[in-house]
Amino acid sequence: MKRITGTAAALAALLTAGGAAAAEEISLQLNWTAGGDHAPVYYAQAQGWYADAGVELEIRQGTGSGAAATALEVGQADMAIIDTPTALQFLAKGAPFTGVFVAYNDNAAGLYWKKSSGISGVQDFAGKKIGAPAFDATRQMWQPAAKALGIDPDTVEWVNLQPTGKVAALQSGAVDVTTHFYSVHFIYEDIFGDDLGYALLRDHGMNTYSLAYYASDRVLAEKQDAVRAVVQVTQRAFAFCLETPEPCTEALSSAVSMKTSDAERQFEYAARVMPGTGQALPVGAWDMDRIASDYGVVQEAYGLPDFDVTARFSNAFIDESVAYPPAD
Repeated sequence: MKRITGTAAALAALLTAGGAAAAEEISLQLNWTAGGDHAPVYYAQAQGWYADAGVELEIRQGTGSGAAATALEVGQADMAIIDTPTALQFLAKGAPFTGVFVAYNDNAAGLYWKKSSGISGVQDFAGKKIGAPAFDATRQMWQPAAKALGIDPDTVEWVNLQPTGKVAALQSGAVDVTTHFYSVHFIYEDIFGDDLGYALLRDHGMNTYSLAYYASDRVLAEKQDAVRAVVQVTQRAFAFCLETPEPCTEALSSAVSMKTSDAERQFEYAARVMPGTGQALPVGAWDMDRIASDYGVVQEAYGLPDFDVTARFSNAFIDESVAYPPAD
């Protein structure tokens, strides 16, 4: 497989094809407020790659995967980034959207606590308070997550938190445990130091696909070429940023007023779960056998019906020539 990064030369064919037509408007709702894993999108936006491919991309901030899925389901967004186990729950109930691009091939969800609270590991969660917003991806998937961790899901108490209130709640003792994606792991390390305890779900046998891009069936029917352009530009942006992160984190920092150092560290950690372990598929491509397996986990946890889950995921928009940079 020939490897292509996000250079202008690699984009030439796509940009030439898109530039001649009037720009199509596409809205993309993020899974959360902008963070390190979104750096490739902001870089491509800053470079004009989406515009040159014929797309006027509107990036909207998010408040959780559940909220992003709901926005897509009811037609308030054309595309959305959703944690895949959450998306599978919506799809099983007939939500009209399709997975078109994988951002995180490894499950990026983690649980964080203070060792000084008396928690030495996940086996000590019984009777503890876990704080997270209602739409939090790990909270929505707590049943299978708890099973993977080897604990009774009903022995913990969930406490509602604002998205920005997790660290403060853990510091103050208002909650015993909180959830976060691995891209902000460094924040917990900086604040809690040697007192930090954490567990990543992927290391406990729950390595489902994580964040991915989904498109509404309506926009797939009406703006198929625009969706293809978004996917293929994003592929090249991911390949470029994984190999050359600095301009990408600078673009993110500039776009959302984030400290450059924070953007750099968030992307550093996000990059550890983006390609996934042993990834041999093109950037953003789905393994349909794995999707079926992931649905089995979600289905068992929530008593969902049988359906042809792979029909709701597509590699049709993927440029198969775009590969992940070689692992270090």
